[in-house]
Amino acid sequence: MKPLIAFTALITGTLFLTGCGKDNIKATGNHPGLSANFFANTEWTGVAQTYGQTYPQPYYLRFNGDTTVSVYALFSWLVGNDILEHDSTVGKITKIDNTTGGQISVTVQYALSGDEQLLTFPDHKTLTGGSIATSSATPSSQYTVALQLNPAIIPDVNGSSWTTDKITDSGPTLGMYEFPDINGITFVAGNKMTYTRGGKIITYTPPTQDQLLIEGYQQRGPKLYYAGYDEESDLLIQYFGVLSADGQMILSDCRNRSYARLPNYLQTIFWYGPPGVTPVTRKAN
Repeated sequence: MKPLIAFTALITGTLFLTGCGKDNIKATGNHPGLSANFFANTEWTGVAQTYGQTYPQPYYLRFNGDTTVSVYALFSWLVGNDILEHDSTVGKITKIDNTTGGQISVTVQYALSGDEQLLTFPDHKTLTGGSIATSSATPSSQYTVALQLNPAIIPDVNGSSWTTDKITDSGPTLGMYEFPDINGITFVAGNKMTYTRGGKIITYTPPTQDQLLIEGYQQRGPKLYYAGYDEESDLLIQYFGVLSADGQMILSDCRNRSYARLPNYLQTIFWYGPPGVTPVTRKAN
């Protein structure tokens, strides 16, 4: 679990102060002198622990003023016999309060899933919490989060290269790279990508229209939509990722589990990294 542990241990970010919105209730304890809606218009990234998922999923949250939140993740909700896939949803803030000890808490209601969540700020740089015990949402659409405050200026990934950790477990996987689709990737001008495989830079040319649609990347603040590359099958594979608050990691997820080289609990040998760990690639330059 070292990538997730390393992420949740980071304490970085910039504090935003705001005087708009609801009444500026003065908080005490962990937030002396801060208004109860200090979080308005801030962005947060991290992971969501969701029922039925192989690993904690990359997760982005933005407070739209102090009235709603917008969240992004590769959600898969089992409702009845149907699997509903959503890439984002919006929640309404129904309450802002000071909890015991002076911590500010926010209650959010999500109409799309029926989930109700309680979010708490242990300090002004971290956000935790999730679905309440009485939430009416199905188990697969309930989750808990561990997030960090993003800085005011989000780093541009253009021109940067990223690598994954090497596997240190003894056995046939020793020395191999975790999450190989997203290892050795470089974001280049024109929203293009190159891939380093076997010490050589590969610029992939999509042979089909479907592959052409996956090519390259788009950065929207700390959110990234980009293509991993499987050199064994010569395929681009679409990934969603979020930048960590310090800009040094991309926490990633993929819907195409049939082709993406990601670990799962059904494997007898974990060729692609340890199960239960969020796929992470780290900034190399």
